Amino acid sequence: MSTKPGQSQHVDEIQIGDDPTWLIEGLMPASGFGIVFGAPKSGKSFLLADALFHVAMGRTWAGREVMQGAVVYITGEGVEGFKRRMIAMRRHYAVEGEGVPFLMVPVAPDLGHASGDDAALIEDVRAYLASIGNPPVRAIAIDTLARTMKGADENAAKDMTTFVDNCERIGAAFGCIVIGVHHAGKDVAKGSRGSNALDGAVDVMWSVEKGEAGSTASIHHMKDAEDGASWQFRLAQMVLREGGATSQFVAAAVVEITSLPGEAQQGATAGSRVQVGARPLLLLKVIRLAIADMGAPVLGTVHIPHDARVISRENLKRYLPLHGYWDADKPTNSNRATFSADLKTLKAKDAIGLNSDYVWFAKGQS
Repeated sequence: MSTKPGQSQHVDEIQIGDDPTWLIEGLMPASGFGIVFGAPKSGKSFLLADALFHVAMGRTWAGREVMQGAVVYITGEGVEGFKRRMIAMRRHYAVEGEGVPFLMVPVAPDLGHASGDDAALIEDVRAYLASIGNPPVRAIAIDTLARTMKGADENAAKDMTTFVDNCERIGAAFGCIVIGVHHAGKDVAKGSRGSNALDGAVDVMWSVEKGEAGSTASIHHMKDAEDGASWQFRLAQMVLREGGATSQFVAAAVVEITSLPGEAQQGATAGSRVQVGARPLLLLKVIRLAIADMGAPVLGTVHIPHDARVISRENLKRYLPLHGYWDADKPTNSNRATFSADLKTLKAKDAIGLNSDYVWFAKGQS
């Protein structure tokens, strides 16, 4: 018997602990085991890396609060591409040189066998964390599950259970959630590939499907919370280096969230409550996405509400061409004039607050 004497509790003695519930509010629990699955090229790895990079930065993601801390991302395939992706993200979010605690492990440990590499991985990560001040670990990503099975059979319940057990030992060592990236089965609606022992073990499962205009992520399963929330995103190319003797360029994709979780289900958003024309309404949507992505309070400013999350005008402008607000057929000065006029329209309708530097939502509109 593995239970130690004295651990039994009467129902009246059971209390809710102080441990945090959510890593990403309503979307990803703070502990346990999770899976993000989808077909090849659906964007599943991009989406998870972007979400966890926000955890490492301590910034809201897709409009949801996160619990800030270190992230360990194990990438067992496409290592060079993942490196480019990391460079693109730190530039896109303007955090180069700020020591964001996002750690990459460019090898695939053996997690498919009982005598695998879980103990060695724990030791290596602890040693690295000690060298950077021992920040708390919030998440460990394993990309992909298949690469870390190392010859074990993902269709066999016994082997898949061993994989899950190894992941749970790793998560318990750091008090964090472990999230595997996995391939979808032939029918995405039916879940991930391989043994259904995986489905029974997860605390959360995201599915990712690619469409014509981008990809859709959905909560396929959430233990102890509601399933079904979905949100959309697309991949935007970012040039990292260009020119040279051969005129080659190096690029990577960054994630742009195009609709927030629950928007489709709610049926009414800030935009639908504000009676303005199509262009100001589109700008309001872009503001919502930008604030969800990069918004933060500004202290010491008298005319901005103390609890408002704001976006600088300069950062907001970066989102305009990505979401179709900037008219490519018009000169820059014309686009800027339209932008300025639409901001004033939204302010006059009490949809946003505005000053010379920042934009924020008016109370009740976010």
